Amino acid sequence: MTELNSYELMLILRHDADDDTRAAIIGRVKDIIAADEGVMGKIDEWGKRRFAYEIDHMTEGYYYVLYFNVEPKTLDEITRVLKITDAVIRNMPVRLEEPVAAVATATTEE
Repeated sequence: MTELNSYELMLILRHDADDDTRAAIIGRVKDIIAADEGVMGKIDEWGKRRFAYEIDHMTEGYYYVLYFNVEPKTLDEITRVLKITDAVIRNMPVRLEEPVAAVATATTEE
């Protein structure tokens, strides 16, 4: 296995995407990361924000920032999937210098 690179991925989703659609897109990214033995970090949901300028005749969208550690080929797959997903307006991955800490999944004991 090669060394994992750390990334920050900014996602802007359509303003009319419902909760299930947004969750499915984030879930798909998580699945791709897990399938290639990457490490998922935190996910910042910024919510619905107004654009500084119009994009594809839209003036607002849902913003997310995802942090993860993956191989470069996995990042290529993530960006490929996001480019063909209708609800995604923009995505921008940025390589980070510092490794991203894994976020423990919360478990509930009842």
